Amino acid sequence: MESIEAAALARNDRYLREFVEALELCPFARKCRESGRLARRVLRGERPAEATAAAVRELELTSEEQVEVALLIYPEFAGDLRAFEEFRDDVRGWLRLFYCVAFHPALPMDLSDANRAVSFLRRSPDPTLQLVRISTLDRVRSGRPAGSVYLDTSRSLPELHDLEGPPSLSEQITQANLRTLRRHEPDRLAALLAGLGRR
Repeated sequence: MESIEAAALARNDRYLREFVEALELCPFARKCRESGRLARRVLRGERPAEATAAAVRELELTSEEQVEVALLIYPEFAGDLRAFEEFRDDVRGWLRLFYCVAFHPALPMDLSDANRAVSFLRRSPDPTLQLVRISTLDRVRSGRPAGSVYLDTSRSLPELHDLEGPPSLSEQITQANLRTLRRHEPDRLAALLAGLGRR
């Protein structure tokens, strides 16, 4: 009989390969996995704060060459999406070298704009925390425009439009992902994700 850990990793494998990578939703996902810089931990228990703190301590000791992205997977987490987001907020306080976002099977499907669509992309089979190394993100974003733009509002609308810089890497990815989701029939993708979560 398959262990809880093995089953959670198998579901996560399918989510990464059949959804994220198959639809090219993250241009770096496959390379990170294939280069061995993706770390995954399955953490047992209803709200395993102590085990999570230990995993965070371990990951904070690694180098970028060892781990760029880590997935902490919680197949037995007790609580709804809100409880998991509160748990994520606790974990963020323990991190120095990583950003942290929550993936969860109950995240909504709202494709009204690119930013709202991100939640649907994070509809993983099990509650999961994704840790992305800050230095990796900085390296990926280097040379890309970022930061605030201050506009002289006395200028005409065409002049203001000319001042707009190219979209950031993050904006480019979210816009491309929204186009991909709309092109692939969102209801079919929702059914695919639901199937990945069956235990």
